[in-house]
Amino acid sequence: MEYNLKPDEKATLQLRGLYEKYGYQKYKMGKFEEYSLYVNNRDFLAGDKVLTFTDLDGRLLAMKPDVTLSVINNTSATEETREKLYYIENVYRENKESHCFKEINQMGLEYLGSVDRYSILEVITLAARSLEEIDEDYLLEISNMDYVLHLLEDMNLSESAYVELLSGIRQKNTTGIRESAKRAGLTESQSDILCSIPFLYGTMEETLDRAKDMAQNDQMKQDVGDLESYCDALKKLGYGDKIQLDLSLVNDIDYYNGIIFRGYIRKLPGCVLAGGQYDKAMKILGKAGGAVGFAIYLDELTKGAQTPQLYDVDAVLLYSEEDAISDVFAAVCALQEKGMSVSAQTSDATELRYREKYVLRGGRAEKEAE
Repeated sequence: MEYNLKPDEKATLQLRGLYEKYGYQKYKMGKFEEYSLYVNNRDFLAGDKVLTFTDLDGRLLAMKPDVTLSVINNTSATEETREKLYYIENVYRENKESHCFKEINQMGLEYLGSVDRYSILEVITLAARSLEEIDEDYLLEISNMDYVLHLLEDMNLSESAYVELLSGIRQKNTTGIRESAKRAGLTESQSDILCSIPFLYGTMEETLDRAKDMAQNDQMKQDVGDLESYCDALKKLGYGDKIQLDLSLVNDIDYYNGIIFRGYIRKLPGCVLAGGQYDKAMKILGKAGGAVGFAIYLDELTKGAQTPQLYDVDAVLLYSEEDAISDVFAAVCALQEKGMSVSAQTSDATELRYREKYVLRGGRAEKEAE
């Protein structure tokens, strides 16, 4: 039988099986969290608005706008132990178009605690495999955000200049970068290097070569080396053609660090997957160890062109009020054993769209001719 699943439903079924093969356990959180968890970590959230209400005991609670913060807040993982989780949850965020709160379906994977280089590779690989399960025509963009941070740290910038330049790099705004560099008193050479960062993207080999040439200190060279080691492993695993690098990808520096990535499906308009390392978020919430993971925005999967559903069920079984109800049920089961979805009806005047019609005669389902 062919099930008419929506893209997000199909992805959910496929991916939970994939994650469980790698030892990830399903994480289930409640609908509500203490509002303080989110208000104290607003920079980690996709938006700055949180839907709140006062509980009967007087506590201010929030409809969860994020799952990762809840996972970190409740993890028992340490520097010596690890916790591998995946989730399928709804979050509540402001819709940028309507400016109203919207329930968003999201699936994700988190690796917390004792995180090493293999752990990071496993998560990146599972991100690539997740995209591949959704659609083979995908692209995964990877960055090591430490490369940009170590470049800026080497320039002895004020906090305001640091923030301005980071914003310009994220937005790939070379005009803004050059103006910020001038206000910060940087040299023309330093300004040129900063303006080159937004163009530091492309295939793995080409981008790594350019990143090595542009490295201004030993830390940046090490950052390129770390990124190259993951790229080499991903190529050996067969993902080289589906991966590009973009060194201008930089998440919030208070929460994220190291390797970050984003995933795209060609036929869909927006980013469908985002993730990376967030060791700093663990420390902010008082947890030991590292963390790496990603989220898949399941609602984005429904925005592409979808094959229209031709049938509601495979078969309709017609019966009369005189038929024994046990015979009706047995006939339904017999058709289901053939791989069909079945709806039993007393009249063929139904709005259901079906492939085949059966009539119950003598306790058995007989197929009606077209």
